[in-house]
Amino acid sequence: MAGLGDSTGKAEMNDLLLSVAEQLKVPLITIARQAELGQVTGSVDISEIVAIQTQADAALTLVDSYLLGLELLREQTSLALEPVSVSSTLVDTAHDLYRYARQYGIKLELDVAGKYAPVMAHPHGLQSALLSLGYALVEAQAVQEDGDRTLLLAAHRTSHGVVAGVYGNYPDVHAEQWHKALELCGRARQPFAALSSGSGAGLFVADAILQAMSTRLRVGRHLKQVGLSTTLQASRQLQFV
Repeated sequence: MAGLGDSTGKAEMNDLLLSVAEQLKVPLITIARQAELGQVTGSVDISEIVAIQTQADAALTLVDSYLLGLELLREQTSLALEPVSVSSTLVDTAHDLYRYARQYGIKLELDVAGKYAPVMAHPHGLQSALLSLGYALVEAQAVQEDGDRTLLLAAHRTSHGVVAGVYGNYPDVHAEQWHKALELCGRARQPFAALSSGSGAGLFVADAILQAMSTRLRVGRHLKQVGLSTTLQASRQLQFV
């Protein structure tokens, strides 16, 4: 996907829409099947209601994040940045992902130890991007046939800034595949087949939002895990406080 100021913005919006529409089939089909099961059995267990609500919440989160990304692409604007706590944002993201991850049998872990200076970001935008990324990687981790069924939400410092990302057991995922997936967004049913068995819409929505904060998603490694992350710049006015 090209930059926000590119003349191909309309094409990007169409590609993103197609990707989201394809991805929404997953939770909607799950909701429909669970509702059908309730009709057949004549009763609905409380666990089934929770499962339906969880899938609905996931679909609504994707739609909300998509609408934000769509607005940014349409208006060709950048988000207003302010000092944001990476640690707090990752903790909130893990909390919001918990029920969805548990439904797929995925364990969430946090690695936000240490003190991090606030970074320059848009609070809602960063939260939306990380949540969209998290939902997508929960689904990707769920189809792994073997290996650790754990997702790691982590932050760490580099010479370029503070890196925040979501990582898992994806040993065969490489940067070249992600770059190719960005080109195939909306043009292929599985643009990022090495990671996602679906359209991977959450990944592309997250990247679109992060573009408006002058950063991008990239393939990264942390604690021997592979995933997608973004680099955020420290807030200059607060890093010495």
